[in-house]
Amino acid sequence: MNNKPYLQLALDFFDLPTALAVTQKACTQVDVIEIGTPLTKAAGMLAVQTIRAFCPEKLILADVKTPDVGGGEAKMCFDAGADWMTVIGAAPLDTVRLALQEAQSRPDKEMFIELTGIRDILARAEEWRKLGVDRMVYHRGWDEGNASRLWQQSDLDTIQKLIDYGFKMSVAGGIELDSLSFFQGLDISVFIIGRAIYAASDHEKAAAQFREKIHHLWKV
Repeated sequence: MNNKPYLQLALDFFDLPTALAVTQKACTQVDVIEIGTPLTKAAGMLAVQTIRAFCPEKLILADVKTPDVGGGEAKMCFDAGADWMTVIGAAPLDTVRLALQEAQSRPDKEMFIELTGIRDILARAEEWRKLGVDRMVYHRGWDEGNASRLWQQSDLDTIQKLIDYGFKMSVAGGIELDSLSFFQGLDISVFIIGRAIYAASDHEKAAAQFREKIHHLWKV
C-alpha cells in the first residue's frame, strides 16, 4: 500500500447550478471532482468546463460511461478539461481500446472501466488488462443501493483480485463515513462519495470528516 486513497466528490445532480453550489462548499476538502452521469447528460461538457474553471487545481472526472464512439467521447471529455473519463464495462473492446488510445495520446489523462452492472468482471478483467487498462470503478449502482444490494465480503474479494491483477481501484456506491472501515486493508486508489457529502447540512464539514477518516484508516 503506497498512498492514501483519494477522496472523490460525485456530483450526481440533474442541474449545474446545484452541483456548482455543492462544489463551492466542499471542493477544498476533496482530491477529485466527478461530473456524474446524470449531470453530463443534463448539462453536457459545459458542466466539465464550468467545474474545471472553478477548481483548476483539482482532478476532474467526466463519468460519461461511454458505450460506443470511445475515441470521440474521450476526446470530447479531455478537450472540455477532464483529466479522467469512464467507459462502461459492457462496451466492445474496440471502444475501450480507442478511448484508451485517446487518453494515452495526452499528458496525464486516464480512462477508467466503469463496472456498473457487469456480472463477469473477473472474466473480462484479463481482456482489459491486455489492452493496457490501469483503472476501474467498482460500483454498487444507485438503484442497487436504494433497493436490495448491500456491500458484502464477495465485493472485497473481487476488488482484491482486481488489485492483484494490477488495477488501481476506485470504489463507489452509498459509502457512508462508518462504512469506510469495511474496506480497510485493501489498497483502494479512490473513494467516491456522493450523497453522504451533498445531502449533509454542511458539505465542507462532511467532506473533511471523510478525508480525516481515510487518512486515519490508511496510514502510510
